Amino acid sequence: MSKPDFQNLPTRLGVYTLTRHLGEQGKTTLFRAKQSHVERGVLVEVLTGVVSHADVEQFLASVRARVAVHLPHVTQVYEAMAADETWYLTLAAPEGKSLTQLAAENKRLSPTQVCAIIEAAGKLYAETAKRNIAATGLYPHSIYLSGEQRVQFISPVISGEHTAESVAEQMNALAAALAPMMPQEGVPGRTRARTLLDWLQNGYEGERLEWLALADSAATVKEQLEPQLNRDNVAGLNGKTRGAIVRETMRNRRKFRKTLYMAGAALGLVIASAVVGSCMAPDEVEDLPANDGSTITCYQGSQVVKVAAHLVSIREYREFLLVFESENRLTRDQRRRLLEGVPQDGSGRRPADWEKQWAAANKGVEYEGKKLSHQSPVRGVSYWDALVYARYREAELPTARLLTAAKKHGNAAGSLCEWTTDICPATDFSGEGTLLLPAEADAAPRIEPNRSARNTEYGFRIVYP
Repeated sequence: MSKPDFQNLPTRLGVYTLTRHLGEQGKTTLFRAKQSHVERGVLVEVLTGVVSHADVEQFLASVRARVAVHLPHVTQVYEAMAADETWYLTLAAPEGKSLTQLAAENKRLSPTQVCAIIEAAGKLYAETAKRNIAATGLYPHSIYLSGEQRVQFISPVISGEHTAESVAEQMNALAAALAPMMPQEGVPGRTRARTLLDWLQNGYEGERLEWLALADSAATVKEQLEPQLNRDNVAGLNGKTRGAIVRETMRNRRKFRKTLYMAGAALGLVIASAVVGSCMAPDEVEDLPANDGSTITCYQGSQVVKVAAHLVSIREYREFLLVFESENRLTRDQRRRLLEGVPQDGSGRRPADWEKQWAAANKGVEYEGKKLSHQSPVRGVSYWDALVYARYREAELPTARLLTAAKKHGNAAGSLCEWTTDICPATDFSGEGTLLLPAEADAAPRIEPNRSARNTEYGFRIVYP
């Protein structure tokens, strides 16, 4: 079958009919589309142009990075696949209209809409920084508004780790998207919205603000504007208001730095590694059972995380299954949060040989060549099982780089290959990492398996933010 003609719409791609071009995103193009049979409206992001094998790997890595995390104000990712010689990703269609659509209709944003977008973007990017997730800037066609203040974004997450340099790029991109849409002269609250835009572009008094501080500032301004929008004259951010916001920002920064300082003093000397971060081993790691909560303290830039010293044990996983498989121990919202973006395979998150594993562990007998106990690592879990378990524990899966640091400097216990959030097959872990990280530091990475694969070699551990 010939490739779709993306220049002449509508055009067919797999089970989707692409109906409207929305915009370019690096090497991908975003379209609005309809899914056959179910008549569902979706967005389709297509890898277009001359595509190399490296482009496909990078595209799939970014897709998987988006699926692996739940972020505020971001639309759901459905699936990625190839059809008609073309790789593409499908996403839930956001409610409302994008900034691109509003601009085409010659519409401007209200001051409170500007505040709502900055607040939502601030929360999104603060979360990616907290989780050490790489994210690009937002395009006008990836920012959606419904009603006065409901905001949704096409996920800007890509594969890799957060960097301090990316913050400036993110803020400049958002400022560029908002600038043409700013309220016109004479609109009540316009000056305050312009001040927030200036803070995005230039910071405050030469110092770039943090995303969370900008989100808090936008929320504060929005609250101030709402009871005043019907007045004829609304001044810009006066000295008192501006000072209050900035003082609160600085207080938050001082509090954060103090917390890091106290944590550092309590933890003592940290072993530094320029490539993979810094870690401290727990005491007597050799004697600790897998389910004692023992962790290795690691530093990723200014972020402090706790990497589990041991892989998730059979007993821990059984406790999770007892809750997950019960009809009344999780609310509908809790279950939906755990399973968001996770494909249904009918397993109930059980390893294929779960009954045999649990029976051997319960009796303390040998199974598959190893004597098992309740503290033995659970095996045969898929990536999705590991992801759901981590969400249940309000934790995350580690990156391969972070896990390498924990193993190298913290004596992390483990004799199995492990699932990580990195989806970069067959690469050296001193570089970008690999999905499956062999326990031996000098062993070659393994080719990425299907994410639903259940092999008795695969175990996993979790990371607490």
